[in-house]
Amino acid sequence: MKNKYISNIIICMLSVACLSCSSEYVYICTGLSSAVYHKSDECLGLSRCSGSINKVSLQKAKDLGRRPCKICE
Repeated sequence: MKNKYISNIIICMLSVACLSCSSEYVYICTGLSSAVYHKSDECLGLSRCSGSINKVSLQKAKDLGRRPCKICE
């Protein structure tokens, strides 16, 4: 019984850790030729953005097919 209780605690802790990973935010440019995401809204790469700059979850950026910026990765 004690082992099952400890296992449940570990599973809960891992679940919380995974939730915090998915809440990481990045910045993307909405310009037509934009293909990367940025860790900082002050990245030099965003200074050339021809659209607007949006804050999105890392998962959303990946779902949009974005790759990490080579400047701020």
